[in-house]
Formats: sequence, structure tokens, C-alpha cells
Amino acid sequence: MSTAIDDDVYHRWLERAVSENYIKYYDYSGFTNREEISSGSFGNVARVNWKDSDTVMAVKYSYNLTIKEIVNE
Repeated sequence: MSTAIDDDVYHRWLERAVSENYIKYYDYSGFTNREEISSGSFGNVARVNWKDSDTVMAVKYSYNLTIKEIVNE
């Protein structure tokens, strides 16, 4: 079980990883042509295009993961 202190540590780690470009952040509203390609007990994977381009990406999104579980993913 995670505590509020643990959650804060993981949250700061995630924010730093994004700000220092270790993890690329994409605004969800920029995805188009979403097509579910897989689902499981923790979440789904969708095939999407980035904005109005031909760039194809896979987006994984979870149902109810904690910040700790996301960081450890």
C-alpha cells in the first residue's frame, strides 16, 4: 500500500522525467483516429495518429493504476 509521501515522491519523479525529456509527454487531445488494438485487466492499447499527420503511435492507458504503478511500468 502506498502512502501520501510515497505518492509525492513518485509524482515528483514523473514530473522531472517529463520536464527533462526522459519521458515524452503528449496531450491526449492531439490524438486522432483512435482504434483499440488490445485490452487487458489493467488497461487498453490503442492505435492513434498524432494530430493531422501520418505519424502512428500506440497509446497505453490504464484503468486504475496508482502513480507508483505507472512509474514502475
